Amino acid sequence: MNKKRAVLISVALYVMTFVVGVILAIAGRLNFSNPAEIPAYFWIISLVTTVAFTAIASFWYFSSEGSKRNVKEGLTLGIFFVVIGFVLDILFFLPSLFTGSNFEMLLRYYKEPMFYLTLILVIGTTTFIGSRNNPKLEKPIIKKSKKENSKNKLK
Repeated sequence: MNKKRAVLISVALYVMTFVVGVILAIAGRLNFSNPAEIPAYFWIISLVTTVAFTAIASFWYFSSEGSKRNVKEGLTLGIFFVVIGFVLDILFFLPSLFTGSNFEMLLRYYKEPMFYLTLILVIGTTTFIGSRNNPKLEKPIIKKSKKENSKNKLK
């Protein structure tokens, strides 16, 4: 595994999902002080965008020449995405440790079942994409027309 590449793509994924989350929160005029009161539609939109961005980030990672595309590599990449996300959350909310308000909000967010569903989907997405064969190595399937098949039978 190319750990440097995985970390850089993890940071890019975190930034993308964070920015989209903030934009959606502002557009929906949501209050995150109590994550239990976040509307279901926001969680659904968040899940869909997270899976989409995770898929894009996974394809980006596996597009590298030296990357191995298999289940183990996909699972490891997903774990990288989750761990780097936690580390960046801690670094981002570290200054609020002393004030307490934002840090308590983060802890409440971590207690939400939808948060853990998101983590499972991130790991599942990377594992699924890692398990797919590399399209560059796959041979295209060429279907023959009925006319060509009948010609081959006559020969």
